[in-house]
Amino acid sequence: MIKRIIFDIDGTLIEWKDKYNYKVNEALDELKIKYTKEEAKKLLEAFNNYENENLIFNIENMYKFIISYTNKKYPKEIVTKVLEKWGNCVPKKIDAEIINTLEYLKEKYELVILTDWYKKPQLNRLRLLKIDKYFSKIFTSENAKRKPYKEAFLQTIEDLKPEECVMVGDSLDRDIIGAKNVKIKPIWLNKKEVKLDFECIQIRKIEDLKNIL
Repeated sequence: MIKRIIFDIDGTLIEWKDKYNYKVNEALDELKIKYTKEEAKKLLEAFNNYENENLIFNIENMYKFIISYTNKKYPKEIVTKVLEKWGNCVPKKIDAEIINTLEYLKEKYELVILTDWYKKPQLNRLRLLKIDKYFSKIFTSENAKRKPYKEAFLQTIEDLKPEECVMVGDSLDRDIIGAKNVKIKPIWLNKKEVKLDFECIQIRKIEDLKNIL
């Protein structure tokens, strides 16, 4: 019997757009830091590479990584300022069908979030779209290894059994295979209809969940 549905955020509930990368430039401007186009690009690379190379996220470690990666002595505020900026990156409105689906699921299951990012900016994004109320908890990579490592998923189970949980996400490698490896049933938001070589429940849109759960 399913009791808890675990949702990914980026690409699943909220689309991430390339234009949000320019928030790095905005953060530099607000902190009155002089920079070149190449330096801004390198700083963005540093944030992205920290996520790729680190399994557990920590702001102090991220700052040290950025200094080392860019070889430039930025003030510590650069990390919190960029995270703050990204924490405000949401579309003007969320698809009504997503809200309707969350309303439907909330009546039947406990809904939680599992994200490979920091809690504060992600929670703010949910609040800006007024969908934070549907989720009882948010699990991040600040306290456990990020997806697809088993520790990420095991923290979301808590006192439940794996078979009592479902993972909904758009990333095949991180969300789906990661959940499958700890025996959590995965539901893949396969927007591009990519073919799989193993059996997995697939949906094209979030509202399709109403026909499955």
